[in-house]
Amino acid sequence: MRLSVMLRKALTVVAILSVTWALNTSCILSAKEHPEHPEKKEHPKGKEISNVTLEDVAKFAEEYVQKNSRDGIFKHYDKNTKKELELTLDKVHRERLSQINKDEYFVCADFKGKDGNTYDLDFFVQGKSKSYLNVDKKSISIHKVNGKENYSWNYNEKKGVWQKKTIKTEKEQPEQPEHPKPDYP
Repeated sequence: MRLSVMLRKALTVVAILSVTWALNTSCILSAKEHPEHPEKKEHPKGKEISNVTLEDVAKFAEEYVQKNSRDGIFKHYDKNTKKELELTLDKVHRERLSQINKDEYFVCADFKGKDGNTYDLDFFVQGKSKSYLNVDKKSISIHKVNGKENYSWNYNEKKGVWQKKTIKTEKEQPEQPEHPKPDYP
């Protein structure tokens, strides 16, 4: 009789160990099967990969103008004429969108003014994800009026950045340019 009691206890212990092993194995397999419970982080901290696409930036730019418009009019202060412009968005130039830094993007967009002019505005969008994009309002500038440039972009190799280069208007040009130097020595 003692042997049967001991055998029953041994079988109970084996059964408990078997159930425990089965549960642990199931949890391990489940963790590998479900990516929402990873064993370790996929990307090390500080090595984040931008998940913002240029199309996300284009859509955000369109939404930004729409949200900051009243009755379809987007207002922008022109520093040159010292007047507030009333503009409607014509299009965002998707072919000119570019990522200039890890979380910074360049946007160029065409607008029609209530004054009858067309305006090309440049601005920058920052953000690490499409849910958290924002416009650098101070960077919004009028690149062109009716196709005539106010500035151009030049790459400064020493600083590794793009910089605006003001284009002189006819009024700013000297009335008589310098005389050309002779082509001979």
